[in-house]
Amino acid sequence: MQFLMMLALRMGRTLSELRQHMSANELMMWAEYDRISPIGDVRGDYQAAQIVSALYRSQGKDVSIQDAILRWQSEIDGNQTDPLAGLEAAFKQAAK
Repeated sequence: MQFLMMLALRMGRTLSELRQHMSANELMMWAEYDRISPIGDVRGDYQAAQIVSALYRSQGKDVSIQDAILRWQSEIDGNQTDPLAGLEAAFKQAAK
């Protein structure tokens, strides 16, 4: 799902439009291309981490790219619930 959302954002389309107008074959080709050359924002995150790592290394501090990369998601504890769970169902119900 994350890949589909990233592709929709990059193409300026909604998920619904993507599903209606893109064949499964083309979607698989985009997914393969993304593995070779990331099309999402993660590419910029790695580029920024590379710069941060180089800056710290130039000052004598050993910081890897993995240490410098932004972490957007925290690990979710099994006891926590998703505050947006059921949102899609609520929208569908309201649209009826």
